[in-house]
Amino acid sequence: MNMKQAMRCASAVSVALMLSTAYAAGDAQTSQPMTGKQKATAIGAGTGAVAGAVVGGPVGAAVGAGVGAYVGHEGTDARGKVSSAPATDGTVRSAQAALNAQGYDAGPADGQWGPNIQSAVRRFQAEHNLTQSGTLDSATLSALGVKS
Repeated sequence: MNMKQAMRCASAVSVALMLSTAYAAGDAQTSQPMTGKQKATAIGAGTGAVAGAVVGGPVGAAVGAGVGAYVGHEGTDARGKVSSAPATDGTVRSAQAALNAQGYDAGPADGQWGPNIQSAVRRFQAEHNLTQSGTLDSATLSALGVKS
């Protein structure tokens, strides 16, 4: 690697880190500690930005930061832990039926995961003092009386 390439790479990594920290910080500047989900988003943004910078320069840094933040945010639960494997269609169908029977609008019991069931699961979890992850974790399935 010659000096010109090294300088370009260093510049891209600097831009990547600047973009990723700005993205992770968002609009709110508070003294509150970050949640696990916010930390996962920041880590995803930072690592994605650096990887993108090394591969694609400044444009790669911006794209990497965005993609990394999305993956970090969507791929983790409320505590920032990697989300477990999604429930099977049969488990989702049973949970939809159980939620609907208890007055939560989880949509049709078709075994398809979507915004209706996720919202119903969050409401159910909130009303039953469970971690509000919006996922069909073992505690939620147990409280619903659904076997996974």
